[in-house]
Amino acid sequence: MLDIDLASGRLSSAHLQATFADRAYRYALSGSTSAGDFHDEALLDQRIDQRDNVTVVTGRFAGSGITLEQRLQTVNGHVEETITLRNTRAEPVELRHIALGFAAALETRSAWRLVAIPFRVQLDGSVHDYTGQALIAGQFHNAVYSDKTRPEPPLTEEGIVRSEAWAWGTGDEGLVILKYNNEAIELSVAAPEQQAGETVLRFGGAGFSLYGEPSAARMLAAGAEFTFGTTCYIPYSGGLAQAYQVYRDFIDARGHGFPPDYNPPVNWNELYDVGWYHSDAEKLKQFYTRAALLAEAAKARDCGCDLLYLDPGWGIAEGTTLWDEARLGPVADFIRTLKQDYGLDLAYRTILRCYKDHWPHNDMVKHPDREVSELTYYPGAEGWEPCLPNPAFWQEKLRRILAISQHGVRFMMFDEMDWRGPCYDPSHGHQVPSTPMEHVVAYYALTREVRRQCPGLTIEAHDPVWPWSTSIYVPTYFQQGFGDKGAYDENWGFEYMWDCLNDLRSGKALALYYYALGCNVPLYLHITMAADNDQCVFFWWTASTVRHLGIGGKTSNKTIEPGGGLPPYDPEQRFAAYQAHMRTYNRLKPFFVRGQFHGIAEHIHLHTLRDVPGGVVNVFNLTDDGRQIDFEVPLNLLGTTQALPVRGAQAEWSSKAVRLRLTLHGMSPALIEIGSR
Repeated sequence: MLDIDLASGRLSSAHLQATFADRAYRYALSGSTSAGDFHDEALLDQRIDQRDNVTVVTGRFAGSGITLEQRLQTVNGHVEETITLRNTRAEPVELRHIALGFAAALETRSAWRLVAIPFRVQLDGSVHDYTGQALIAGQFHNAVYSDKTRPEPPLTEEGIVRSEAWAWGTGDEGLVILKYNNEAIELSVAAPEQQAGETVLRFGGAGFSLYGEPSAARMLAAGAEFTFGTTCYIPYSGGLAQAYQVYRDFIDARGHGFPPDYNPPVNWNELYDVGWYHSDAEKLKQFYTRAALLAEAAKARDCGCDLLYLDPGWGIAEGTTLWDEARLGPVADFIRTLKQDYGLDLAYRTILRCYKDHWPHNDMVKHPDREVSELTYYPGAEGWEPCLPNPAFWQEKLRRILAISQHGVRFMMFDEMDWRGPCYDPSHGHQVPSTPMEHVVAYYALTREVRRQCPGLTIEAHDPVWPWSTSIYVPTYFQQGFGDKGAYDENWGFEYMWDCLNDLRSGKALALYYYALGCNVPLYLHITMAADNDQCVFFWWTASTVRHLGIGGKTSNKTIEPGGGLPPYDPEQRFAAYQAHMRTYNRLKPFFVRGQFHGIAEHIHLHTLRDVPGGVVNVFNLTDDGRQIDFEVPLNLLGTTQALPVRGAQAEWSSKAVRLRLTLHGMSPALIEIGSR
């Protein structure tokens, strides 16, 4: 239970004997009107009304003419906060900075931690876990994607950190501070600030981040209002994993997860062996053939996969969304052959940008300094960037996707649809210049409509603004939901598909662990066995942290290998190892795809199924030396009060836990089964 006293700004929990905020609640706005800039640092005419479990604060900001209504309601022991800003002027008001939130003195909390959820480790490997002392010293940052080949709006996050949620407290116990907004892109911001001569941490409330999100709050028309997403303050105890579970349970309850019968196919990606030829028609005709793809289908079948996934090469050129019938035959016939001869379904990747001058130039993104946005990603490749919010292009793109997918495609990846900067063409029907949010809306409208017209199709949607490698832009849950609950089904597994062993050694791939700990929206990731090791350590890391698995790469193709190439390996031996591991994976698949993920430690993962005593434990030694591993699993996580059979480790049972011991070679995985088969 949380106690709130907004008159003093106090936010505390008697149960945890902790005070999370103890300084005046911060109310500040800055921006401009026709009269000039304003900097409002106080909420005037403040009134606090409390009725039962609801506290309502109202007031006004003098310089801007904006009024505020703030509601804090106690719900099942936690607090939900909503804030509405209303422009009372007869003219627009532009907001450039919003600083609303509770404040906690940091000098007395120097050992407390502010930990990002669900990305304590971001996609680039950076760690977002800050002590109070680090916050005082300014030792914090955000992971940001930047590409200087595109025009980029300024970031609006100087001096703040952003995350979907935060754990604030001692680490063992504390407060989860989460922001939920499924209509506008909005994150939970926190900021060390100076207040009355001391450094405080402002958290909760509302504030801008990224390129000024939520963008709908940046310009309030005369008489207009904006309500920010809900901020929830939820106490937790029992360690950081419990804070992550609080967030996972919260977004689960709002439909962002997977259905009870979720059972994704295991994909085989032909890219790793067939290669990538970047829309070179002659090379595609030579290497990316129907015969080559059917040879990949045979590998997929022999390795226990369910589906053949087509990466770049199936189209007449990447981004045209036109199936190359001359090379591959009719798509309906290809799907029929896969099913009848190999027992496989079909999947494919579609992208937005086009690597040939194919689409009408009127459909392209227009930048101020050039008519058409031309991009070069690799030698000899041109990139032409269509404007997705343009209705004419959107409709044609949809028509071409449906012409392929309506023949019974089971899975689609929406890739390379990240925002390439604002468009200035007024004929497209968007704002001039266009905004990232307009691109996001058009993107999810496309995925939603494709899925609606293709029943049974599962869609993985990459982030629509920032691609893959450093940080995502939209929240993990944004617009997601199976069936009619959302616009798409799965998220992308962050590009850990090329240099996987180094991603493990460096700690970058820990982002997958923390994601699994804090989010049940399924990830999809395909990996190449050629870049793995003979112990198949990355196979099991992916199987443990990613719900939808894809594999490939028996022989490997030089066109997709990192610059230095891959270490030598025996393809037949590696393929045989993957076959063996796939038999184990398929036998235990329900635990991995729809079980509950528990983080015993970063390198020890437990998977359990409801009403099934026991579970499956994945253990990893990611050092180069052999080591003995000794750990406990609480019985309450295993759903049992008595000893169960254990395979894969020595076991010692007590009344509260089972202690497991095993020895692992360097860079190796282990699998422990607890319970009857």
